[in-house]
Amino acid sequence: MSRKAWVNGNIITLDGSRPRAEAIVAEGELIAFVGGSAEARALAEERAGGKAEVVDLGGRTVVPGFNDNHVHAVHMGDHALAPDLGGLDAQAIVRRLREAYPSPARGEILRAFNWDYPACPEPRKELLDEAFPSNPVALSQYSGHAYWMNSAALRAVGIGRGLPEPVEGTVLRDPNGEPTGVVRDLGDTVLSRRRNRAIYYDPAQRGARMEIALSAFARLGICSVQDNAWFWPELLELRSRLARGTLTARFSCWPLGRNPRSRRAMDAAFALGLGARDWIRPGPIKFFLDGTFSTRNACLFEPFLDSPGGCLCSDPAAPLRELEFLALRRRQGAFHIIGDKGVSIFLDAYEEALARHPGLSELRVRIEHAQLIRPSDIERIARLGILVCAQPSALNNPGKDLAILGRDRALRAYPYRSLLDAGVHLSFGSDIPGESDCDPLRSIHMAVNREGPERVGVLEALDCYTRGGAYAEFAEARKGSLVPGMLADFAVLSRDIASVPLETIGDTRVEETVVGGRSVFSRERFDSQADKR
Repeated sequence: MSRKAWVNGNIITLDGSRPRAEAIVAEGELIAFVGGSAEARALAEERAGGKAEVVDLGGRTVVPGFNDNHVHAVHMGDHALAPDLGGLDAQAIVRRLREAYPSPARGEILRAFNWDYPACPEPRKELLDEAFPSNPVALSQYSGHAYWMNSAALRAVGIGRGLPEPVEGTVLRDPNGEPTGVVRDLGDTVLSRRRNRAIYYDPAQRGARMEIALSAFARLGICSVQDNAWFWPELLELRSRLARGTLTARFSCWPLGRNPRSRRAMDAAFALGLGARDWIRPGPIKFFLDGTFSTRNACLFEPFLDSPGGCLCSDPAAPLRELEFLALRRRQGAFHIIGDKGVSIFLDAYEEALARHPGLSELRVRIEHAQLIRPSDIERIARLGILVCAQPSALNNPGKDLAILGRDRALRAYPYRSLLDAGVHLSFGSDIPGESDCDPLRSIHMAVNREGPERVGVLEALDCYTRGGAYAEFAEARKGSLVPGMLADFAVLSRDIASVPLETIGDTRVEETVVGGRSVFSRERFDSQADKR
C-alpha cells in the first residue's frame, strides 16, 4: 500500500477536535495521520521502510476536497463544445451562429447555449427562420429551462399555431396565438431524445464531454460531484475510467424521476455491478416542481416585477405522489424548487407524506436550489429535517435579481444565513451548466461578500462545500473533513481564505488537487503545459 506525507502546511481540517494541523499522511486512499510535520515524516518513513514520498507544502493552505452538490457533467462538456451566446443580442447571436455553422447540412440541428433576456429581451423565431430556413435551430437559455427555436425546430416538437399545448411545459405566444419561438421546460422531446442518445450512448462523444468536465473539476479542487447523470451509459464511462486510473473525481449518479425507463435502467446498471465504493455510487431520484427566476416560471407567492409568471411544472399533487414513491422504496429524493410558493407547496406535501410514512425522515430528502423561502418555511424545513442543497454560483448577477424580484426579495433570496441559523443542513454546489461557473472558491467569495443580511462566514461556506456536501450524499463518514480514517481528498490553495481580506477570496487559486492520496491536478504542471501550447 502506497504511503505519502504532506508536511509544513496550514491545514484546515474542519475537525472540531483539531481545527488546524501541519501535516497529513495517506496510506492508499485513506488518511492515516493528521498532526505535526515531524511526526508525519517519521510515521510515513517508518511504515514505508524509509521510502515514503514526502511533499513540502511550504506553508500553503490545505482544505478538504470540494464536493459539488449538483452538476450535469456530460451536459457541462456538451455546452463547452457548443457556441456560447452569453451577453449577445439577437443580431449578434445570428452572426455567432453563422460563424459556428457556415455551411450546415440540410436538416442538421444547430445548437448553442447561454442566451439570456437582459441582452436578448425579445427573441423571435422569424429571425432564426430567415438565417437558417432548412435547419432546426434550438438555442438553450442561460438556465437550461427554456429554448429559443425556429419554426423547423418547433415543428419537430409538435408546436405550432392552432396545435394543442404540450403535455409538459409552456409555449410563449404573441397576441394572435402565434408561437414566438421560446418554450419553457418542455421535458422530453424528439430533439432532446436525439441529443441525449448522441452524447450519452456514443462512447466517443460521451468520453470527450466527460473529459472536459473532469479536467475542470480537478483544476478547481473538486474531488466529489453529485451528478444529474440520468442515463446509465454514464456509469460505463466512469467505470472504464476508474479501471484505467483516469477517473479524477468521485461521483454519485442520479436518475430522473419523470423518466421511469431511464430510472429503471440506471437502477439495473447499479444492481449489475457498475458502481464502485467511494467512486461511483447511486444518488437521489431527481424531480422537478417549478422553473427558474430567469425564465420567469419559478413558483412564487408574488409575481415577478416584469411578468405575471410563477407556475408549477408539475401539478400541485405531484410532490405527495413522488414522496410516497420514495418512502415506499426507501430512496432519497432531490426536488428542484426555486420559488417560495413552490417550497411551501412541497413542505405541505412532505408533512402529509411523513404522517403516512414516518420512515421518510431518515431519507434526507433534498430541496435543490431553494432560492426564495418564506421565513416561516425555513423554520419548517429545519423542524422536518429536510436538506437544502444550494448553489451560490446563482449570486453572480445581483442586478438581474433586482430587476425581476425587486430589492426586498432580492436581498432575502438565497437565504443561507437564515438557513444555517435555523439549523438546516445546508450544502453548496454549482448546477453547472445551469449556472455558468463551478469554481468553489468563486462561489465562497460570493456567499461571503454578497450584499444584505444573508451573507455567511468563510469557514461556514467552506463547511457547506465539504462536510455539507458529504452529508447530502450519506458520505459524512468517508469525506468532508481531514481526519484519520477519511478519504485522502483535499485541495492545496495559494492562500489562506480564512485570513485574507474577504473581498480578495475570489483571487485564490487551487495549486494542487489530491483524490485518494493521488495528485490529479498540479498548477505547476498545468501552467507548464499551457506554456508549451
